[in-house]
Amino acid sequence: MDELTRRYNSPVLQRFPLNLPLIVVVLSWGFNFVSLKILYEDMSPAALMFNRSIVMAALLAMIVKARGLALAYPKEDRSRILLAGFVSMGLYMVVFLEGLQLTTPAEGAIMLATAPILTFLLSSALKQEVFSFPALWGSLIGFVGVAIVILGGDRGAATGSLLGNMLCLGSALIWGTGVVIMRPLLHRYDPTQVFTLSIPGAIPVMLLYGLWPALHTDYAAISPLGWAMFAQVTMISGVISFVCFYIGIHQIGPSRATMYQFFIPPTAAIFQWLLFGRALAPLQWFGLVVLMAGVVYTARARAVASARIAQTSAV
Repeated sequence: MDELTRRYNSPVLQRFPLNLPLIVVVLSWGFNFVSLKILYEDMSPAALMFNRSIVMAALLAMIVKARGLALAYPKEDRSRILLAGFVSMGLYMVVFLEGLQLTTPAEGAIMLATAPILTFLLSSALKQEVFSFPALWGSLIGFVGVAIVILGGDRGAATGSLLGNMLCLGSALIWGTGVVIMRPLLHRYDPTQVFTLSIPGAIPVMLLYGLWPALHTDYAAISPLGWAMFAQVTMISGVISFVCFYIGIHQIGPSRATMYQFFIPPTAAIFQWLLFGRALAPLQWFGLVVLMAGVVYTARARAVASARIAQTSAV
């Protein structure tokens, strides 16, 4: 066995294998928080939401058709698919984009990192998964980390507002709600297909929130950098990374793929520092570590509880 083969067969990488599609996801989603802040100089959050949704819908539809999947709604699941889109592509985008406008990229990413915890709480309440006290303790640890991040900012520097952080935290709750709605569909249909079919469910929100600002945006005045950031948030973060994420899940499994998402908040913090010269305060870095510890502990507890239920059912 040569050295390269031995290195990639090491116990560490067997437990946490390097996966190129998921590395693309971490970098693009981490940079997404910074690129949105840059794009806000040229385009309002409302206009961005409308334009991004239109472009993403067209691109995803082409991908679905190229893969030979149907773009027709299954009659029995049409309402659930459209409801998922209303929540995940409509309400979520409004609250997240408005929240990020009022906070920093790093703090916005940290608030959004609570989504797995909130998803667990919602799933348990709705009996989609078994309740676990260890997962609950992990959730509480995670929210202690959030409190430290919010309260630990250096108020003498440019930090996120309380309202902005609360909106981003609220968007994580809305995203978790969308996941709960969509979860039964993902057992029966391809994720890209479901995601694409869900977008029309957001049309009422898109029209009320984004149509007027989109029609009154001066597109000729948008800078080349602004267009580059629009391409990043729409095509790279919105389409390519979504596809890469599910490729990564297929290659290494959902539990290992999910671990990569824990690197998104620190990646956003590093990009924020590199491009804007704004670093998290030391106490905020500590809060981020506490939050990530809570998220990881919750994820492990959920996995253990699910495995125990599966073993009991098999017996």
